[in-house]
Amino acid sequence: MDSAVQSRFRRRNYLINRRLQSRFIAGFSAAVLLGFLANLLVAYFLIDRELSQELYKIHIKIRTTSEIAVPILLKLSAVTVSTILVLSAVIGYFLTRRLELPLLELREAVASIAKGDLTRRLSKKIPGGLPAVFNSMSRSLDALFISIKKSGQVLERETRRLERPGLSKQEAQEVLGSLTEARSRISREISKLKV
Repeated sequence: MDSAVQSRFRRRNYLINRRLQSRFIAGFSAAVLLGFLANLLVAYFLIDRELSQELYKIHIKIRTTSEIAVPILLKLSAVTVSTILVLSAVIGYFLTRRLELPLLELREAVASIAKGDLTRRLSKKIPGGLPAVFNSMSRSLDALFISIKKSGQVLERETRRLERPGLSKQEAQEVLGSLTEARSRISREISKLKV
């Protein structure tokens, strides 16, 4: 698949897709916005109460304290709400990206193993115990298949020896002993796999 096409659909291959990422950022932004609006509401009532008492003490008459407080709060909220929304979107993007990159590396490693490359390892950058467990599994499978391959090579070599004309009885017994030992080793290695 072309890399441009693959990168466009990359998120669909993992636990994090575009809709989930968008919903996360929107939900995070909405939670921050609601928190900020609640804060503004509480600030307004506190300002209203304090301002009313102070204006009463100095004998200044105004219809409502909102004539003073609302314009200030609106200007403040215009700046802070837009800043909070942008910051929450950026934070949400980097948080989901941080989750996505280890999953991408894991997917590539699993795909390599599926293709038969048992030497593939995960980097230590991935948090948690996943790299250690995955790398241990990969090393175990690699060692297992190397052992089976060596035993298969012994079987091949000894079978060719057995086919040679003029083989003495003692040589035939040695070859059969080697074949039996290699077959037993392969059986032991295969028995480690739970199929």
